[in-house]
Amino acid sequence: MRKKISRITVLAVLLLAAAGFVIFNGQDRNVMASSEKVVNVKVVDAKPAPTFNGIAYIAGHGGHLAIIDMRTMKSPTDIEKDRIVLTEAGSEMEGKIAGMSFEQVKKAGGSHGQALIHEKGDKVLVAGTLNGDVYKVDLKTGKKEGPFKVGEKFCGAIVGPDGKIYFEDMADGNVYVWDSNTLKTVDKMPVGKAVCGIQWTKGAKKAYITDMPTGIVYVYDWKTKKKIKEITSPEMTFIHQARMTPDGKYLWVSAPNEFDPGLKPGTHKSQVIIIDTKTDEIVKRLVLPDNIRPHDFAFTKDGKYALLSSRTYGDDSKLVVMDRKTDDIVETVSACASCHQKYGIQVKIDKGSPLLCGIEVDWHPGSK
Repeated sequence: MRKKISRITVLAVLLLAAAGFVIFNGQDRNVMASSEKVVNVKVVDAKPAPTFNGIAYIAGHGGHLAIIDMRTMKSPTDIEKDRIVLTEAGSEMEGKIAGMSFEQVKKAGGSHGQALIHEKGDKVLVAGTLNGDVYKVDLKTGKKEGPFKVGEKFCGAIVGPDGKIYFEDMADGNVYVWDSNTLKTVDKMPVGKAVCGIQWTKGAKKAYITDMPTGIVYVYDWKTKKKIKEITSPEMTFIHQARMTPDGKYLWVSAPNEFDPGLKPGTHKSQVIIIDTKTDEIVKRLVLPDNIRPHDFAFTKDGKYALLSSRTYGDDSKLVVMDRKTDDIVETVSACASCHQKYGIQVKIDKGSPLLCGIEVDWHPGSK
């Protein structure tokens, strides 16, 4: 009888131990899964609303850049003074995307991203469009040069560590490197399906490149130009541009998630995905309200505020200001509807929704 009880006891202990092992490992997996801090972002009424010493230039599918004076944070309303016209309207979800052919673009592309450079003491915007053209605009004189044919369908335009302009192509997945002095393409780097943004760590040791329809952030050794990692997440189904925080510690990735894999209707929340550049792991997700779909970011020099160029997929797109200490949205500024309504302009592409894209800020002396 004792032997029988002993066997039963041993069996029970083994079963409990096995159950404990499963529970422990399940808890461990949960800890690992919850290592990504998730924040449901709130919209708060900041008083007074923050202002900044700079001018924001935000590209849009209408073929022009909206201009927002952040010293007043007033919406643009003057069709002559509050925008820079580059080309005709166009949509990113037309024509060629990731090597696939969709409905053909009926007009000449739409603006999508721009980079601020200095030439002979003057400030110049170098802007890419949705048909692969590049323009240069002198901000002092308003003089426009171009178009210069470079790629097929541009998303971001970023000044690289070598001073060249890097354009990410959504049609062929290449990163094009363009010299603004010689007006020539000096390099081309195949990366993904439909790339949208590129950023570098300090010292240009690594580069991060976002691939829009696959939701992948590629990590490259910039010296060898070899891929060293792919960062993925079920919460990154359709992504756009990315920006490095001023201290270089974190990469912010726009994940509005308009689509699920295979360009199916999106079922995930709009988010900002934050990656630790030391570990190349996702450490934080900012879950946004449904009417805030970020495309690109800028940061104040002190890193206290993030500026999001954001789509509502309604009758407007907005400049959204986020306090990085609290992760609260403390200000939103209409960038499209305020001007469109005044002049009776109707958006006839993108299902009637004006869509903003890249943001570039001209910070004035003394800006924080």
